[in-house]
Amino acid sequence: MKFRAYLLLIFALIANMWLFGPTIAADEKDVIRVGLSNSSFSTFEFSETTVVTSSVATVMDMANGAKIADIPANREIEAVMKNGRFFINIGGKEVMTAAQGPILVVSKGNLGIKNLNRKGNPAYYRGMIELTPVLPQNKNKFNIVNILDAQSYLKGVVPNEMPVRFGLNALKAQAVAARNYANRPQNPYKNYDICDSTACQVYFGVNSENPLSDRAVDETQGIFALYNKEPILALYSSTSGGITEDYECVYGTGNSANNSKPYLKSKKDYVKLQKPKSEEELRDFYSKNIPSFDMKSPRHRWKAVFERFELEEILTKTLREQSLKSLVYPAFGEKDEVWGLEDIRVVKRGESGKALEVEIRSMGGTWRVKKELGIRRVFKRGNSMLWSGNFVIEKKMPETIEKSLPDTLNAEKKPDLGNEKPESKESEAVFTSTNISKNPESPLPVIKKAEIEAVSKVDDKKKVFKNRLGIPLPLGFTFIGAGFGHGVGMSQYGAGYLASVGAGYDAILKHYYSGITLGTMPRGVQYNNYGKEYTTYVYFDGPNVVTAGDLPSPIGVYVLKDEILTLHDASNKPAKYILKIDNSKNLAAVDFHVNDSAFNLNMKEFHVKIYEMDITKYLKKGKNTIKFLPLKSADKEKTTSFWVEIEK
Repeated sequence: MKFRAYLLLIFALIANMWLFGPTIAADEKDVIRVGLSNSSFSTFEFSETTVVTSSVATVMDMANGAKIADIPANREIEAVMKNGRFFINIGGKEVMTAAQGPILVVSKGNLGIKNLNRKGNPAYYRGMIELTPVLPQNKNKFNIVNILDAQSYLKGVVPNEMPVRFGLNALKAQAVAARNYANRPQNPYKNYDICDSTACQVYFGVNSENPLSDRAVDETQGIFALYNKEPILALYSSTSGGITEDYECVYGTGNSANNSKPYLKSKKDYVKLQKPKSEEELRDFYSKNIPSFDMKSPRHRWKAVFERFELEEILTKTLREQSLKSLVYPAFGEKDEVWGLEDIRVVKRGESGKALEVEIRSMGGTWRVKKELGIRRVFKRGNSMLWSGNFVIEKKMPETIEKSLPDTLNAEKKPDLGNEKPESKESEAVFTSTNISKNPESPLPVIKKAEIEAVSKVDDKKKVFKNRLGIPLPLGFTFIGAGFGHGVGMSQYGAGYLASVGAGYDAILKHYYSGITLGTMPRGVQYNNYGKEYTTYVYFDGPNVVTAGDLPSPIGVYVLKDEILTLHDASNKPAKYILKIDNSKNLAAVDFHVNDSAFNLNMKEFHVKIYEMDITKYLKKGKNTIKFLPLKSADKEKTTSFWVEIEK
């Protein structure tokens, strides 16, 4: 295809996005707008940038259609914003002056952003690059937005959210969850749908793609996790530690509608496990390698140790930070300090045992911290927040100083799995973890008895060893915990383990998301006089093909063998693909195609709110097209929707 014809196709696609947006409900996004951040992921706003071409390209001012076409490959397109306008230079020559923007860069090849690296490679992207002003324009800032098709976007996400070594079925589960997240109804951004960092989903572009994860995206095309026919908020995190958490416990806002996520309920992996309730039961649970699907995670069980004086300095800073986010009460003021730290205790827990409210008591004051993320951010070292809110706390008192404690003051390399949604996070290049049962221990510095006995003046807050009643203060605090991330929804390490023992991606998703079905996102249909058709795509594995892999042998040696067999059996059933049509408004007729098979249904013959049709025999292995024609004039004032559910 010649490049100019390719341009016409691209601009037609953009026009289709703007002119024929969703009319009934939010349809599946065919095109994704991704906000790109800088190398440190610290900002999405720029005053200048350089786009690099890999093939012939065109630059266009979308405000008035002015364009510079046929820019050769391997050229640098420099963009600077001054006084709210764009100035474009190519090869040192100014080619566009005081352009209003947005500026669109289109190329038949990939486009790069100069000096931006992802995973150690230059950042290149499929699709188009748009430079769009941040309002108000007097800020002289713009966003860099990558516009591309949804499948290509997911191929740049999945291998960055989950290690490819986890296997095809785990990657398929991740692809479905990522597709759901990309189509979430809430969008806090003005110029783009989703960002490229851990605040959304990690998206590193074309240079991070992998053949196996590409296959996972292709072989789940069009497939979502649905609840009551609507796509779910498919949250996921690295490691749950054996029990996932209720959505409302972590993300509840007090608004009952927002708290209702029946598919995001606390679930345990080990059926025979009694959920721990008391502090002693939790201490026992977090201290032992209890069987779970994510037990191979390096964060399945962990310890983090803080020396008290170090923790007092940390809390003085972090309590102020989280107080600004209304997560600390009473408010932690500019002059407040944590000194003489006496105790830290969990006063509220979730269904999994996750800390939801923590009290910090010191001679400088007493404060409470709310929310799982706020708690993890309060107990952090540098930019590294606590791995999860699933923990109990042990105090180390002076009389036990001779006993050795794990040395966790040195940071280790960030694990390759740990992105979580939809929270905005700092770096999780973490504390040193320990295997509680095996890790060699080394002592904290020994404090001499004379120093312990010495009582500092109250105004010398950094060297207080006793409280005002003369009772010795702790020397340190040890957090004994489990898991990595918020723990709501799918455990990625759990998905990887289940895939390795033969569970299909559908069974993996249904384990972590209660009561869901798999299928396509509902596509709205209405009358129009310009011939617009309504199309959805769905991948089909083929007749009688199951999603299950091979069971491990011998299965009898596995502690979780009953749970594995249950999920494997669920994956080992052939699937039926059921087309569903909303007939709640008593339609007269609908016309549609399943691939090359045409259907015309007189809907007056069917006295049902949802019409169902098994279309399995009309599908072919691979990508399938389901296309609805506009409603007839008899249904001019009505609307409907259709979707496919995969039944087993």
